[in-house]
Amino acid sequence: MKLISVLVILGVIMNLAAKDLKVLMIGNSFSICVGRNLPQLVAHEKKHNLELTSVYIGGCVLARHSANLRKAEADPSFKPYTINTWTSRNLRKKTKFKGNVNELLKNNKYDIITIQQGSAESWDYKFYQPYADELIAYIKKYNPQAEIVIQQTWAYRADAPRLKNWNFSQAQMHEKVAAAYSEFAKRTKLRLIPTGNAVMIARRNPIYQYKVLSQKELAKFVSPDVPSPEHDVVGKHYWRKSKKGMQLIADAIHLNEHGEYLQACVWYSFLFGEDAEKITYEPRLAAENCKILRHSAAEAMK
Repeated sequence: MKLISVLVILGVIMNLAAKDLKVLMIGNSFSICVGRNLPQLVAHEKKHNLELTSVYIGGCVLARHSANLRKAEADPSFKPYTINTWTSRNLRKKTKFKGNVNELLKNNKYDIITIQQGSAESWDYKFYQPYADELIAYIKKYNPQAEIVIQQTWAYRADAPRLKNWNFSQAQMHEKVAAAYSEFAKRTKLRLIPTGNAVMIARRNPIYQYKVLSQKELAKFVSPDVPSPEHDVVGKHYWRKSKKGMQLIADAIHLNEHGEYLQACVWYSFLFGEDAEKITYEPRLAAENCKILRHSAAEAMK
């Protein structure tokens, strides 16, 4: 009987520690990618439950989010966002439809709502305000119970054309982005999901130190072969058909499958207070890579 009593008590403690979260992400392509691993990760770990909703426009910056709120308030038929939902309770249950932020906030009650700046304007805090405050005020009006948190975005891969246009190195972009998000979090008194820091920590590992390929090196690839994405957590190459034939295209901005797993580990640790290094879920990546990425997430969370 004593053993049974102890087990019952332990079960109660575990249930009390479990979290059942309803999370809304107001963002862009740097947030929707969370949905590619996080629901599966939560389901696999079997400790918590997650209902995740993404409100998405590619490249959407805070100024546009704020403007969209005003447009949708004046005209509810204005629905510029793609809305995706996932649930860890049933991974097959996914929905996708068009809508706006206004109707979601008015018709739902969320536990956590995440916001972020579009990457093109992420490196200077002058681009954040007054738009962030307008978005935050609207969220608080219709979801006062929700905790608003900020996802810190990341520096591009070293060969991203925008870095050359801005005359930044990758390290300089990270420093500027990190400083802007730090100022954002400080002024708004909101917690920060350190995804960008995790990306740079992963890049310290020799496996994820990217060497920019020359045009001569790239010319050696023939479709469908592409350079390995394993040398960074950001970026990938893919082939696209054009009038000139098949062209090798470089995406040096978005997280690849390694970065998406890293991002999911950071979010899981942040949302549920779990140690990222104890995560057992692994996508189709080498076990050694997963271990490095979990460690990078844990270091960022410290």
